[in-house]
This record gives sequence, structure tokens and C-alpha cells, in this order.
Amino acid sequence: MDRLKDKVSIITGAGSGIGRATALRFASEGAIVVVTDIRGNTAAAVVDEIKNSGGRAVSMAIDCGVESQLRDMIDNTIAQFGRIDVLYNNAIKTADMVKKSDDNFLEFDRETFYEIVDVNVLGGVLASKYAIPHMLKQGGGAILFTSSTSSLGGDIAQFSYGATKAMVNWYVQTIATTFGKQGIRCNAILPGVIQTPSQKAWSTPEMDKEFLELQNVPRLGLPEDIAALALFLASDEAMYINGAHYRCDGGMTAGVPFVPLMRKLLVPKS
Repeated sequence: MDRLKDKVSIITGAGSGIGRATALRFASEGAIVVVTDIRGNTAAAVVDEIKNSGGRAVSMAIDCGVESQLRDMIDNTIAQFGRIDVLYNNAIKTADMVKKSDDNFLEFDRETFYEIVDVNVLGGVLASKYAIPHMLKQGGGAILFTSSTSSLGGDIAQFSYGATKAMVNWYVQTIATTFGKQGIRCNAILPGVIQTPSQKAWSTPEMDKEFLELQNVPRLGLPEDIAALALFLASDEAMYINGAHYRCDGGMTAGVPFVPLMRKLLVPKS
């Protein structure tokens, strides 16, 4: 299919997980994919996958926490392809990726917070800042952010991560409101428990079993599930969708919190 035929699409954090799955899916739908990741070798490996399948892609090593690199990402894309149709701000940083833990509120660390903000919020906001002028010149474009269901409520850990994703939700609506009349759409995807390489690294079979209890579907999420939603939102099929926050969480947030408990209590006894 050609749902993104010839659309130049930048995806950050595309060396693995959701970003990789989205890069492969976009390329299969005809997009020219700019695969970026802080690890240049993983981005290059994804480009090889795309090219081996007959797609078109280039790689860039980009640290989304460094503004000059974000500006270069946009400038280099324009220099090579002359336009940017889709910008998917997917790169994230969690507490596991910083020096100090973020699981004790009484030891909340300012530096940890701002380090996570630099990537999760400013990475996408600044990339959008540099991409939007080019989108305005060409008559429009689509911007996506990976947010999280962690933005929807309180938590007992990851005190910086959830807050940054709530900030992302605000910027998504603000970009949509500011530039929507000029043809630029901005939407967010809020994943639930997605079995990415990073999730598999810290989760256990016991944890996955408990996560599954929270779902209202029969399995946990896959990176390809997010990629499918990203494809729709990036395509012209979503032209009337702007400033939306799409949950892709297996129905985890659909029910009241005590549903898993009630399921256990209501199971007939043998």
C-alpha cells in the first residue's frame, strides 16, 4: 500500500522498539524515512532493514537532548529531500537512563527531572520549532508525539517521567491550536504496556502476568500496535484529527481501577 507515498518522515528514537516498528511500517507504506537515534549504529541497522525490503531511508545519529543536533536533523533532512511531511517525536528518556533513581519522592532530584525533560519534552518541542517553518512553506504537515498513559494519573515512582508526558500532552494541543489553521496537525499516542526491548529488560514473567490482568484485551501490547496507529495519524486519512491524545493501551484505562480485583472475586469457585 502507499498510504505515505513519497512523504518524508522523520522518526526519533527509531533504533529499536516503537520507533523501529514505526520506521519499518512507514517505509512499507511508501514513505522516505529519516531514521534517527542517539545510537547511530542502531539507526543504521534499521535503515538496512528498510532498504533490504525495497524501501527508502537514511540514518542520523541524534541526541534529542541537544538542541543543535535537533536543528541539524531538520536542516539535513531539508538539504537532502527538500521537505518534511511527518515529524514523529518518539525518543524518550526514563529514570532507568539517568544517573539517579526517581522512585523516592522524598529524594526527588532536580537534575534528574531536567535531564528527562530535555529529551521527553524539549526534544520534541524544539524539533517541531525547527520543522514547522518548512511545513508552513509547503502547506502543512503532520507532527506526532509519543506520550504515555503515565500522564493520566498519579504514580508511586517515575516522578519525573509521568510529569514530562503530561507536559507533552499540553504541547501537542498547543501546537495543534497554534498552527492547525495553516495545515499542520499535531497528535499524541499514549501507549500502555508495550513489549519493547527496554520493557522486556526490566519486566519479569510475574510482572507481565500482573500487567495482563490490567488489560481489557487478551495480550500485552507490541511495538507494531503503536506503529499502526502512528501510520493512521500520519496519513491523509487523519486530516480532520488535530490535537488529539490517542490511548493505545489495550483498554487498560477503560475500566474503573477495581475491575481486576472484581474479576478475581467473581470467578466461580470449583
